Amino acid sequence: MKKNLLFLAAFLMMFSFANAQYKVLLVNDNTKTTEIAAIDSAIEMSGYSYAAMAASDSLLTIDTMLQYDMVIWNTANKAFTMKLWDVSDTATNGPMAVKFNAPLMQYLDSNRVVWIDGIDFLYDIYPTVPTNFASGDFVYDVMGISSYVGQTHRDDTLGGCCRGLPVAYRSATNTFSTQDSLYWKWGSLWNGDALDITPDATSLFKMGPASYYFAGKDIALFKENLVTSSLRIGALGNGGFSQDDVNLYVKEMIIAAEAGTFTKSTVGMENNDQKEMVKAFPNPASNMINFTFPATNNVTITVFDIAGKAILNEMIDGSNGTYRMNISSLNSGIYFYQITFDNTVATYKFSVIK
Repeated sequence: MKKNLLFLAAFLMMFSFANAQYKVLLVNDNTKTTEIAAIDSAIEMSGYSYAAMAASDSLLTIDTMLQYDMVIWNTANKAFTMKLWDVSDTATNGPMAVKFNAPLMQYLDSNRVVWIDGIDFLYDIYPTVPTNFASGDFVYDVMGISSYVGQTHRDDTLGGCCRGLPVAYRSATNTFSTQDSLYWKWGSLWNGDALDITPDATSLFKMGPASYYFAGKDIALFKENLVTSSLRIGALGNGGFSQDDVNLYVKEMIIAAEAGTFTKSTVGMENNDQKEMVKAFPNPASNMINFTFPATNNVTITVFDIAGKAILNEMIDGSNGTYRMNISSLNSGIYFYQITFDNTVATYKFSVIK
């Protein structure tokens, strides 16, 4: 128990540093120079330490990337030429064998935050829509996408209110953004990806309005430490470009990343054989949360806030392998729960939305 509390404390300590300690790397995989410049300016205005590199730069190695806490990889209009993907297996095994390039995969595995934003990164590999994904596919397992439904303007011509996405609405599960609606400098977004997401992914923004052909489809999401969005953030505005809109969106994303919103769900585990048997749902939760675990007599469940302070602690008879906890006293935010049973101590992240 002491070992895991120390592990949790060390994990949480990395969120306590000032902005200057949290470093961001902007990677340009984008032919739209004005958009990448807007994102670059937004990161600079945020006050965080950062650097910018081209995706084609030979110096963009894993050693370079590991000097940063977050990578923002921006894409646009480079179909079939992007550096984002490693396509070495696709010729033999088909497009479902695709994965990110090797340095980015290593970086993602290090539990640092990766944010992919832009357009055509899915079209680059899957030009035919809809494309559905299943367990075992990289896009499903890692990115949290179950279906690439189509692109705005290109595939939204059948009925609805318009061509191109008029607005993106903040999802109820997005607990950190203050922008309830996003618009673009052209009046609508072309080539944004309409997505269905997996049950373990979290929606950030959805397409609207209700009369739009892809209404309700996701356009931004995250799964663990990978954020995927097709918002084209360097072109935000409302009928005209707004650097202020870009600044706010980028800064809130970096703040959320620094706060630990985007992390692998397993913080600590002393018995990996039991890993898949510990679950909590719903996540995000509101007033009640359900836990499942291997049936055993003595189970301790402790809830920690983001600062590592234990705020709820219950010792239970876990012989039925389930427990329902009242969390109505918790405010909206990020928390961790630690379940101790037999020789296993598991610590996971969950969020609360009121």
